[in-house]
Amino acid sequence: MNSSVLEEAPQLNSKQRQWRTLWRVLSFLWLVAGLLVFAWGAWSLWLDLQKKAPIAVVHIEGDINPQDREDLSKRLKTVVQGSYFSTDLVAMRDAILLSPWVESLSVQRRWPDGIRVNIVEKKAVARWGNGQFLSAKGQIFKPKAGQVPANLPLLFGPVGKTDYLMEQYRSFNERFRPLNLRVVELHLTERRTWYIYFENGLQLVLDQADVNQKLQRFLWLYQRELSPYLERIERIDLRYRHGLAVKWKEGQALAVKYNQLVAPVNKVPVGGA
Repeated sequence: MNSSVLEEAPQLNSKQRQWRTLWRVLSFLWLVAGLLVFAWGAWSLWLDLQKKAPIAVVHIEGDINPQDREDLSKRLKTVVQGSYFSTDLVAMRDAILLSPWVESLSVQRRWPDGIRVNIVEKKAVARWGNGQFLSAKGQIFKPKAGQVPANLPLLFGPVGKTDYLMEQYRSFNERFRPLNLRVVELHLTERRTWYIYFENGLQLVLDQADVNQKLQRFLWLYQRELSPYLERIERIDLRYRHGLAVKWKEGQALAVKYNQLVAPVNKVPVGGA
């Protein structure tokens, strides 16, 4: 029959316990001393690298015009006065953002001596209200003379909603692209009613309730019933829960029979030529 014998650990006397405690304290102190020496060495190396590091060279990248690039270079010369390591990137960013034409930017160090500044310049992508312009992010700004493209869409809405209207403008255009409809004007009223004007002259009215459902209904009816008579339609109102209303141009209305539009009948003149 096998049996196991457990030996009791020897008990340490008072002096042995003191020596063990002292050894642990000394080991901890040696560890702390080693870490301090390592930190001091790393800090000394960092200071030495800063002294010997080459002067930072700034590379400005991005689609910006030559005059803006030159003005920006002059402004950064007052900020970039240190080496590759010591140059303050936050100060550089703040100096660049003083330019009203900057849409977005990134500042990064690139070894061994380069600092890359990538800039996206604000460009007018839409008109806002009376005489103002919007950037791609929906920010109101004043573009330089000669830098405003022709035939920009017109957006108008409540104060502080420029970015929202820009987002919805893109969304609407994406929804209507399969119908070859392009939004040229987009108005949002204080009561949150949309007035959408297309390039072909069609107007669309939409409220905030069940937007996706109403747009799907419009897309389906447009392709199935309305597109052949587009030149006769002035406005389509989608502010109805279970349907829509069509406003015809003067003298261009069509009859509705069995819930479908009745195509106009071309009258044949009596008598020959």
